[in-house]
Amino acid sequence: MGKKIQFSLIYRDMWQSSGKFQPRKDQLVRIAPVFVEMGCFARVETNGGAFEQVNLLAGENPNESVRAYTKILHEAGIKTHMLDRGLNALRMYPVPDDVRAMMYRVKHAQGVDITRLFDGLNDIRNIAPALKWAKEGGMTPQGTLCITTSPVHTLDYYTKLADEEIAAGAEELCLKDMAGIGQLYSLVS
Repeated sequence: MGKKIQFSLIYRDMWQSSGKFQPRKDQLVRIAPVFVEMGCFARVETNGGAFEQVNLLAGENPNESVRAYTKILHEAGIKTHMLDRGLNALRMYPVPDDVRAMMYRVKHAQGVDITRLFDGLNDIRNIAPALKWAKEGGMTPQGTLCITTSPVHTLDYYTKLADEEIAAGAEELCLKDMAGIGQLYSLVS
């Protein structure tokens, strides 16, 4: 195989953690230098559906928040990435294809480097178009395998899904355990 595939393990994205804390723009700008000073991060989450919706509810423009936050991280050589719900883009409901395709160009221009594309049901039909549009928009398309345990969710199931995502254009793969119930040892036993 001629491609280098990078793996990420995400249990819960930072904007939807158990604390449900949603930072404002001023807080993001204050914390970004701390991430830089720690010297251990090559990538930092910048935004996603919950992030943008909560910013709007707080009366902030999420686009300005993303630009301010990513600027500090980029100056330190840190790549930024966002959560992307495939068919729903950054929202909680389906978004038309032309809007989804445009979103990647806009997010890349705002400073987001990588989009982590997922579909809670691992439906490649919802993931594949977004992988293509992300690449066309200048972003690194990262495919996601939403992991769980069941008789259906086997090593063969996830291997097939990974192959489909790579064939559709994923340059990276992420394992995402949205509910915190996945047992990785069961996938390889």
